[in-house]
Amino acid sequence: MRTTFSGIYIALRALQAQQTSLDITGHNVANANNPHYSRQVALHSATRPFPTPVMGYTPSNGQVGTGVEISQIVRMRDAFVDMRLRQQLQSRNYWATLEEGLRQVELFFNEPSENSIHYALDQLWDSLQDLSRDPELLAVREVVVQRAQVLVESIHATREHLQRLSENLNDNIPIKVGEVNVLAERLAALNVQIGKVSATGSMPNDLLDERDALLEELSKLVDIEVVQDYGNMVSVTIGGASLVHRGTAFALSTREVYDAYGNYNKREIIWRDTGASVVIESGEIGGMLALRDLLNGSQELESQGVTGIIQELDEWTAQFVREFNRVHRQGYNLYETDAPPDEINFFVIDHPDDSYAAHNIRVNPDIVADPRLIKASSLPGVPGNGDIARKLASLRLGPLDEPDASTVFLGDAFNSFISRIGVKTQEAIRMTENQVVLENHLQNLKESISGVSLDEEMANMIRFQHAYNAAARMMTAVDETLDTIINRLGIVGR
Repeated sequence: MRTTFSGIYIALRALQAQQTSLDITGHNVANANNPHYSRQVALHSATRPFPTPVMGYTPSNGQVGTGVEISQIVRMRDAFVDMRLRQQLQSRNYWATLEEGLRQVELFFNEPSENSIHYALDQLWDSLQDLSRDPELLAVREVVVQRAQVLVESIHATREHLQRLSENLNDNIPIKVGEVNVLAERLAALNVQIGKVSATGSMPNDLLDERDALLEELSKLVDIEVVQDYGNMVSVTIGGASLVHRGTAFALSTREVYDAYGNYNKREIIWRDTGASVVIESGEIGGMLALRDLLNGSQELESQGVTGIIQELDEWTAQFVREFNRVHRQGYNLYETDAPPDEINFFVIDHPDDSYAAHNIRVNPDIVADPRLIKASSLPGVPGNGDIARKLASLRLGPLDEPDASTVFLGDAFNSFISRIGVKTQEAIRMTENQVVLENHLQNLKESISGVSLDEEMANMIRFQHAYNAAARMMTAVDETLDTIINRLGIVGR
């Protein structure tokens, strides 16, 4: 049978359970503004009733409860929402990095404006048109040279800005890899702490919140897969290879590799222990790698028919110089009175191939020193003839109808080049906006599950307070009963 003091134990358990719930409520309120905190809840469950059924004895009038206990303190999280949020963070940061980089590329080209390559090109065509009308005027020739130099400077500046952006991306990759390594070390250390606490049967809620925050930070950098084991420790993989396994972190590193397609030394991300390449396709680092390849070109992009932005600018510049010089060499300058004419190029590229054409293009120094060397006439000894200048000005309209003429529309080719950059930028902007909407939705969904509502916590506080007061009143009632039994029972008639 139950002891006389059973009521004391029931009231005591009730006091302890309500006190613990009040403490947890206070912890929730204290962390209401902590963005990485998950609301905690104490699960109340009835303790084992009395009497316990044993062989040969079954209570005929039922069991009597013995009170309440806190079976577990749980944090309110949804593993599926967490997984989707990590995936969304990877995608959003990938597109945001691409958007930021492509916006800079658009700013470098600065189209349309008076400081753009296209505007300088139009100014050159106009000056050549003027030269075709007055080929003997030195002032008009000087204007052609000046406009050509402005075009060259615009191409140089754009090429230099693109090169610096590419170099900055290349140099920042080891920094971001270092951040990944730091996060991996912290995750491994937390795994050890979580495993020790979990081994005792307790839930390390605050440590789990800290680890989830680190996983979200890591998801912003690289695309990861997370698997949790029986001991509440996680394994993190990148491209199928382990970055963190329980208490061990596997570091990443970088090495310089010559890229023949971009003609530069690019930094490749590898596993420090094995030297194998790391496959990163999303996150901020994935966006940086994609943007770098989009600037310089890569074997994968070439297989898809996509040319790097810097490479395409070099190719257009080389094509422009070849066609312009081809037409220019057909004419005669003010000094030439006999055929055949001297083959003086208007533009020169100080490089054996076209890989750095936009960087090395310049106006022929001889023509800069003496604009009379410009070949504007199609006839020797006829300074008033401007047929070649007219041909050069006609290049803006399309290729010339000549046997060895280029089939490329120089103006249209450049416009198409700029349009492709604009299309890619708009795609990145649109995708970023879509990803932000999805991320906000998942953040709101996570907040509805894990966030702390002060109104709800205040209601819980009042509820637990009333339950605590009732348990205390019960303790008082049981105490008075025991006082009657102990101090007053059996003293009548003494």
